[in-house]
Amino acid sequence: MSASRFTLSAEPPPAPVARTSPEAGFVLLDDALTPGGRGRIFEDPVAIVRCDDPDGIEAALEEITRALARGLHAAGFLSYELGYLMEPRLSPRLPEGRTQPLLWMGLYARCRPLGGAALDDLFNDEPSPSIPTLRHQRLSWDRDAYLGAVRRVRDYIAAGDVYQINLTLRVLFEITGDPWVLYGALRRAQPVAHGAFIRTGEFDILSLSPELFLSARDGTVLARPMKGTAARRAHPEEDAAQRDWLHHDPKSRAENLMIVDLLRNDLGRVAEIGSVAVPDLFTVETYPTVHQMTSSITARLSPGVGPGELLRSLFPCGSITGAPKIRAMEIIRELEPAPRGVYTGAIGMFAPDGTVNLNVAIRTLVIDRDGHGQMGIGSGIVFDSDPEAEFDECLLKARFLNQAAPAQEFHLLETLRWEAASGYHLLGRHLDRLARSATYFGFSCDLAAIRRTLIERTRGFAASTMRVRLLLARDGTVTIEAAPLLLPGADAVLRYALAPCPLDRDDPFLHHKTTQRTAYEAARTRLHAATGCDEVIFINDRGEITEGSYTNVFVRRAGRTLTPPLRCGLLDGTLRRALLDDPTSGVEETVLTPADLGTAEAVYLGNSVRGLVRARPVHPPAEESAKINRDP
Repeated sequence: MSASRFTLSAEPPPAPVARTSPEAGFVLLDDALTPGGRGRIFEDPVAIVRCDDPDGIEAALEEITRALARGLHAAGFLSYELGYLMEPRLSPRLPEGRTQPLLWMGLYARCRPLGGAALDDLFNDEPSPSIPTLRHQRLSWDRDAYLGAVRRVRDYIAAGDVYQINLTLRVLFEITGDPWVLYGALRRAQPVAHGAFIRTGEFDILSLSPELFLSARDGTVLARPMKGTAARRAHPEEDAAQRDWLHHDPKSRAENLMIVDLLRNDLGRVAEIGSVAVPDLFTVETYPTVHQMTSSITARLSPGVGPGELLRSLFPCGSITGAPKIRAMEIIRELEPAPRGVYTGAIGMFAPDGTVNLNVAIRTLVIDRDGHGQMGIGSGIVFDSDPEAEFDECLLKARFLNQAAPAQEFHLLETLRWEAASGYHLLGRHLDRLARSATYFGFSCDLAAIRRTLIERTRGFAASTMRVRLLLARDGTVTIEAAPLLLPGADAVLRYALAPCPLDRDDPFLHHKTTQRTAYEAARTRLHAATGCDEVIFINDRGEITEGSYTNVFVRRAGRTLTPPLRCGLLDGTLRRALLDDPTSGVEETVLTPADLGTAEAVYLGNSVRGLVRARPVHPPAEESAKINRDP
C-alpha cells in the first residue's frame, strides 16, 4: 500500500491546554491498582502514525514495525473498527461516518517509567483545580431500542448463527474543564491496572480499563479476558456473598469459557504448537463498583511475530465481540447504529525489545476540545439473557462515571482509646475492621507493621489516657495522631438531635470508617449551632434509625437493649460488635424508628473511645429544620 494513505506527522497539532496539563502527543499508561504500581509516560513524539483511510493500514503497521527496529517506542490506540480490516470477509463492512482514527500511534525516543508516589504526584499539583462536572448525560439508544436489539441477538443465537454477542451503546455528555484533571479524579476513585490517558491534540482519551487484552514479554504472551459482572454490595458480608455468587454463576462461567476458547484459538495462530495454556479460570476480581470474572490464557509466540501478525490474529479481543468472532462482528455491524471508535479497541504500547502491552478499551471516555464526550457501555448477550437485566448491567457499568468523577482521595480511619494501665482498648477488633475495609476498597494494609507503629507511638504519650487516631492511605502509608482524653463521668448525658436529611442505606461508605464524613460533620455542626446538641442521630431512606455521627445507638426497652442491624446502613462500631458478641451483655439487633427513641426507657450513645453514655433528645427549632431540608 502507498504510504500516502496514512499520515506520518513530525509534530502533533497544537491544543489549548492548562499549564499543568500534558501537551499534545502525550501518552500515559497507568497501573494505579497494584501496590507501588507503575506508569509509563511517552511524550515529545518523534512522529505520529495516524491512519483514517483503510487503504493505509498495512503501510501504517509497516511504519511502526520499522520504527521499532530503529529502537523507537510506539504508544497509542487502535479503534475497534480496525478489526474489520484484519479479516478479508469483514473489510467490506467497515462502517462509514467514523470520527476517530483507525489507528493512532506516537513514535517516541524513550519511555519514561514512573512508580509509586511519583506517579500519583502527576495529579497532585497545587493549587488543586476543580474537578470537571459531567453534564447533560444521555444514552445513544433509548431503552426500547436497546431491548429490541437484544431480542434480535437472541433470534440470531436461536438460529445458530452465534453463541454470544457483545452489544454496546454509548453514554453522551458534556464537560467544562480539563479532562486531565477528570482523569486524575477517576483514577483516585477507580484505580485499575490498565488505565491510560492520551492527548492527541484533537481529543483526549481517558481509559479506566480493568481488562488486559494482551501482554508479551520475552516471547511469552498473556491474554486475560473479562466476562461476567456483578454489582458490589454496600455491606462487606453481602459483598463477599455477591463475589462468591459470581464465581459459581453458571451463566457467567459459560460466557467466560466461550471467550477463553475463542482466544485460545486466536492465540494458536501465532503461538508455538502445543504452547497455549489456561493457567486459571473464573477468577473474580473486585473493583469499586463491580466484581468481574476473568481467566488467563498464555502461549509462546512463534519466532518473528510482530505487531501486524499479532493484530491480524487477535484483534479485536473476543471478549467484546462474541463468538464466533467473525459472525459476531457482522451482527454487531448490523445492529449497532454508530462506529465504536476506540471503545472496545485497544490502548497500549509496543517496545523495541518486543514487549507489548495492550488493554481492552472499556470504561473509556473520549472528549473533544469543545467538551463533548462519550463513553461506551455494553454486555454479553446469550440465548437465556433477560433484555431488561442486560440493560441494567449496561447502566451498572456506567455507574462508576458518576460515582467517581467528583470523588476525592480518602483515608481509612480508626479512633482508639489508650490507657497506661491496659494499653489500646479493643485493638484487635479495630485492626480487623481496618483490614476488612482495606480489602473492600483495595488499600494496602500491613497489620503487623501497623500494630508495631501503634505500640511505638505510645512511648511519647504524656497523659495516662489518650485518644489515638490512625489514618491509612491507599498505598499503605500510616499516620497516627494522639491527644489527651478526658472520659465522661458516670452521670454524663449527651444531648442528641435527629438529622432531617435521610441517608442512603446502600451507600458503601456507611459501613466503613473513612475520612469521607462531610455529611456527618456538617449535620452535627449545623444542628449544634441550632440546638446545642452534642450528637446527631441519622435516619435512612426507609425512616429507620442508623447511627450517630460518631456513635452507635442503643435503646433500652422492656428490659432489653436494642441496636439497629447493619442492613439499615451503619458502621459496625467495635464497642457495638463486642457487646453483640458477648452473650452476657443482653444487646440485640432490631430495626428502630424515631418513635422508639421517644418511648424508650433509656437511650445510650456509644463508641469504643468513650463507652456507653446516656442520651436525651434536643429538638431543633422548626425553622432550622425547614432550612436544613431546603439546603442541598
